[in-house]
Amino acid sequence: MKCPFCDAEMVHGYLNCGAAIWSDRKHKISLLPDGKEQYALQLGTPMLSPNHVESDCCPNCKRIIIDSSGYEGNIGVGQSE
Repeated sequence: MKCPFCDAEMVHGYLNCGAAIWSDRKHKISLLPDGKEQYALQLGTPMLSPNHVESDCCPNCKRIIIDSSGYEGNIGVGQSE
């Protein structure tokens, strides 16, 4: 995959993490989204091992791209085009 920012060849791998959420706001205490919040990616708390999210990392500009289509999220739900 080519990096959309600098056109370098990206390296496919995994983002190794615990609980994580990509949201339209900052969370100070809890990673649980509230009813009005838009979020694209939510990973639960792992029991014995971390979550492994497939992603592509650019070795040049250090940007990471994640396909969040396989994860829980609500961005675009109920919105008309």
